[in-house]
Amino acid sequence: MINDKAESSGTIPLIVGVTGHRDLVEGEVAALEAAAEKFFVNLQSRYPDLPILVLSSLAEGADTLITDVAIRCQCRVQIVLPMPYELFATDFVGDARVKFDSMLEGQDVIELPLFEGVSEAEVSALGDARDRQYARLGSFLAAHSHILLALWDGRYKNAVGGTSQIIQFHQKDVSALSDDEERSRLDIGDDESDLVYHIACTRRSSGAPESGLTVAAGVWFTRDDRAPRVTELPLRYDQVFERTQTFNRDIAASQDLAQPYDLEPVDDLLSATGIAGSEAIRRVYLYSDALAELFQRRVLWSLRLTLMSALGAGLSFILYADFADQGYMIWGYLLFVALTVGSYLLAESRKWQRRYVDYRALAEGLRVQFYWSISGVEMSNPNRYSHDSFFQGRDLQLGWIRNVMRYTGLHADGVSQVDGRDLEVVVDGWVGDRERGQFGYYFQRADDKLRNHKRTQRLIRGCFLLGVTAAAILAFFGGTLLSDTGGVSGNLLVALMGLLPITAAARQNYAHRMAERELVAQFAHMRDVFANARRLIDNAGSQHEKRQILKDLGEAALSEHAQWVLRQRERPLPGGDAVN
Repeated sequence: MINDKAESSGTIPLIVGVTGHRDLVEGEVAALEAAAEKFFVNLQSRYPDLPILVLSSLAEGADTLITDVAIRCQCRVQIVLPMPYELFATDFVGDARVKFDSMLEGQDVIELPLFEGVSEAEVSALGDARDRQYARLGSFLAAHSHILLALWDGRYKNAVGGTSQIIQFHQKDVSALSDDEERSRLDIGDDESDLVYHIACTRRSSGAPESGLTVAAGVWFTRDDRAPRVTELPLRYDQVFERTQTFNRDIAASQDLAQPYDLEPVDDLLSATGIAGSEAIRRVYLYSDALAELFQRRVLWSLRLTLMSALGAGLSFILYADFADQGYMIWGYLLFVALTVGSYLLAESRKWQRRYVDYRALAEGLRVQFYWSISGVEMSNPNRYSHDSFFQGRDLQLGWIRNVMRYTGLHADGVSQVDGRDLEVVVDGWVGDRERGQFGYYFQRADDKLRNHKRTQRLIRGCFLLGVTAAAILAFFGGTLLSDTGGVSGNLLVALMGLLPITAAARQNYAHRMAERELVAQFAHMRDVFANARRLIDNAGSQHEKRQILKDLGEAALSEHAQWVLRQRERPLPGGDAVN
């Protein structure tokens, strides 16, 4: 069941997944609670604009202990059960069952579905089927957590769905549910998904924690072999959390932003059964798209002002140098130089460029995530979710975006949703045809980009030809023109020789920063991708085949847009339309 009580705003929380042993030692409970409370209080102090959301299954022992502490610290709690309530509740007896039900009351609950082909009777009994459900829970919590909080003795064991296995999946992508291979260590500096806060504890069944660990001592634990356990949060994770916090602040400061676009055809999807689980995706998409539009306008304003001011400074200098009695133009020159530098510095200090590019990238990631969730697209690996497809989870600059997608996909990834009606609505609204959808968007905009690029080239060539013409006239008639009527005509031609190249250079610079040439090729490429997808879907023989095509289409769109982001970041002040 899903009791969606998520905040109506697009605010992104800092997600803390809970894992740990059930057989804690009673004498250590107070110290473990104090360590967990210190962890939450420190996070709240460090990231005041990142509300904490705790993912917990409410299992006995560590889960219940940490959940109690989180509630006392006024953190939101999201309950994730490894199976339907009636099956999972048999883990609890007596007072433990009473406490479980009381803690569950009024909470938002996600019940993970049973594996395909597995019956309730098989899961009800102790054995492999039930263990695999616990493994699914562990993978789900690890995959959707920004930080995994573990009450763990530090010993690695092979128990399916056990604490050490969950930590291994979080850090190395190794799970009992699939034949995953361990991640390469070569990309260790560019990863945001392996962060664990480890609080050491004793187990009744196996005694004291691993040698070198101190009971109730908390450390940050990553897969960095050089320094796996440190007392201070590593900088790369702090940067990811800070960027998410900046996004929340921008949302709070822009609640009244006009939202011109929505995911099509959302009116049809609102009545579909799957929209409830995907509403968080749509809600954050609306904010990210509106913020991308806002910062794009600011970047374009700054870019145009910078280039026009530079052009004005060039004109002022030419007038000052080539015309008599124009000494006051030196003040115009200084004014335009000040505007050029000021507009550039303002954009750089406010990070408008980075925020525009990041928010556009986030919006496009959420677009794909939304349509995948509505149409029932599933990853080929049960441990993979839509956020794993965003640039293969390997670029740290995009790490905060994957963290947002971990949150927005929380409900959608936790339910099974296969509905043929929703699939057809998605095909029409997302893929579309030449008149609508993304195919229609790229079909129309590809021609617009080409025409705009041709206009730029004509302007540059025109300025060049006029400049050469002015130079030729001066070459043949310069002596006469510079002496007649005080040389006004000649000076005007000299001024044009200086001004026209500046104009051409300014327009060329603007075209470069707007990525006009690249966008012509990119929009044409995406037009062909969506056209091909539509053709394949129309000829597909089954809904499964259509979903596979939508999956491939989404991955192509995410990959193309991630590449666009990285290219745009190389430009001092990027602008123009993103891949949409």
